[in-house]
Order: sequence, then C-alpha cells, then structure tokens
Amino acid sequence: MKKTVTASDIRTVSFIIAMVSVIPGLWKGFQGFHAWLSPFLMLNSVFALKAIIWLNMAAVAVLAAVMIRKRWFCKYLCPAGWCFDKISSLSPFAGRTYNKLPHAGKWLAVISLVSALFGFPLFVIFDPLSLFNGFFLNLAGKPEPVVFISLLPFPLLLLMHFFLPGIWCKKLCPLGGLQTGLWDIKSHLSGLNLKKAPVSETELPGRRYFVMSGAGLLAGLIMPGILRSSPVKVIRPPGTRDSLSFNTLCSRCGNCIRACPTRIIQPLTVCDQPLAWMTPVIRYENGYCLETCNICSRVCPTGAIAFFPVDEKKHVFIGKAEISSENCYLLNNRECIKCREVCKYEAISYMPGTGTNTGVPVADLSKCVGCGACEIVCPADCIVVRPL
Repeated sequence: MKKTVTASDIRTVSFIIAMVSVIPGLWKGFQGFHAWLSPFLMLNSVFALKAIIWLNMAAVAVLAAVMIRKRWFCKYLCPAGWCFDKISSLSPFAGRTYNKLPHAGKWLAVISLVSALFGFPLFVIFDPLSLFNGFFLNLAGKPEPVVFISLLPFPLLLLMHFFLPGIWCKKLCPLGGLQTGLWDIKSHLSGLNLKKAPVSETELPGRRYFVMSGAGLLAGLIMPGILRSSPVKVIRPPGTRDSLSFNTLCSRCGNCIRACPTRIIQPLTVCDQPLAWMTPVIRYENGYCLETCNICSRVCPTGAIAFFPVDEKKHVFIGKAEISSENCYLLNNRECIKCREVCKYEAISYMPGTGTNTGVPVADLSKCVGCGACEIVCPADCIVVRPL
C-alpha cells in the first residue's frame, strides 16, 4: 500500500535540512537558510529598515501560506518545533493544555513589530529559528565556556518541554503568536465580509491587540533613549549599521560567524553593555577580512549587516590601521615590505627614511578599510587595526 506523506514527514525533512545548513561554511551564501523562512524576522527587518532583502521573499511566501492555513509554518517547516514536539512526546504530562494562560507569543510578536516601525525591534532574539541556529554556534571555531553558557536558552527550552509539553509552541513563541494573530484577523475580516457575527472575544480580543500595539508604540519611542549609550569599541563585520540598530536587529543566529571563510567573526562575550552581548565582532587572530568576500552580508536574515557588492568593499570601512614604527624592521636595519605587499587597497606606503633607514611605513586612512591583512603579516607586531 502506498504510504501518504504526512506533515510530520515534511517537517522531519525540514529539520534534517536545517541541521545540515548550520554546518560552518557548507552552504556558503545559504548558511542557516531556515532563518530566512521566518515571517517574524522578515517583518521586523522590513519594518525597521523600511526595505526588503531579496532572500526575505522566502518568508513572504511562507506568510502567504500562513494566511491560507493556520500556523502552516509550525506544522510543516519549523525545526525548533520538531525538537520541542519530540521532547514533549516523552513527557509524562503529555496532553496538558494551557487554556488559562495568556498567549505571550502574541504579545511578543505585536510589541516587537510595532516597536520595529521606530527602528527598534525588541524581540527578534526570541525567534525560534534564531534560537535553533544560534545554539549551533558552538560548531564554529574553538568552543568557549562563556559562549556555551550564552547559548543555553534552546536546550533549556527542550528541558522545559519535558515538564511542560508544548508550552513554547502554544503560548510563548513569537513566530507562532504572529501566525495565530494573522489568522485571527483573517477570520474576523472573513466574518465581516460574509455578514456573519465576528469571531468570539476569546479569538480576537480587540482591546487586547490595542494594548499590545500601545505597548509596542511606547517601547519604540522610549526604549532607544533609555538603552542608548556609548558605542562598544570593537570592530564589526563590514556593512553593520549604527550600534543601537545593529544590537537590536541582530538576532544572534550565528549565520555570519559560521559562514566566515577566515573565521575572524566571533561572538562578543566581554562587554559592559548587555544589549551587545553575543553580537558578532571581528578579531584578527588567524586571518583577515578577504577583499573578495561579502558572505556575512549575504547570510544575515535581518539586515543588521547590510548587503554590499564585492566590488564596493573598498568603500566599506570597518577600522583603521595604526603603525608603531619603533619596532618596524625597516627602522632596525632589516628588510621588510610585507605590509605593503599584502595590502589590496594600496593603503600602505613608505615615507623616506633618514641615515641608514630605508623608510617608514604609513597608512593612508582614506584607503585603509581595516581589513587586518597588514596586522596579520607584520613580523614585528607593530601594526594594529583599531575600531573606527
């Protein structure tokens, strides 16, 4: 007898694809692609940036499917939901309902989307695909205890589902809350068009949505002023936006970190500003920012890292090279032109020397983008790239 493909089978395949897509460097420009399928991330990005990224069209298609079938994404594609359901099925409390609990996911979704209109999307870090992808950041580079601890929310949610089966998907998930809210609105409008009685107050509590929107409005107006502080003195990936916009738009999915071919993008774990915690920064320990690479801007699902063409990278400044000439080989009667040879932007030149000195290296800051190549090759460690 021919076996029918079920929604569970499709979601299992989706989970396997999601697992493959988080392997560092494997999918290149499609690293962590499932994050691009989230309507919640897409709408927060579009509302905050007032623009749409081409890969966001995948989430637009999902959004259309959600309007046809209630919580379509949850049922067919969500890899996080697949994990939660598997753990919930093992729980001795399986079948528990939470009818008396408020739908916090709706609140998170509406508040975040309304505040995003003011450039301040509050809750993108709670998107389930960001939590799922972010946990596998441990696959990139050398595991650090502080990084592992910072990525515990997803396994803690798995543990929570053993004792409270289905709680995230039913009541807490903002992506699920967005889908439910859209379906409620569609059902309400359909009832009005057919001149039927509108859906019950429990399905579409108009006052409650009004309060949610008001909370998002207040958050969008007030929170940026409260959280605004001095910029974090770090080097960000090329194409990043201003500090506050970047910190709130970044979903901590880890796509840019896993996709970076030279492994120079790492999570920020030493910071006195909690808003920037686990956001990506650049450290020139084992490589530099390749002049032929723009992959971090291609895999960012929220636009926190703006897309830029490779041929425009010479205009994308992320730092500036500082040269301490005291230790330079040239000033110590030793031959060396490595910094000039490696600079693809022709930003290193030599000032005429005096006496036996052949010259002094200087950086033209109008050309230096801060890629870090000179810092990596300098044998005397006299070049350091500083944040802008």
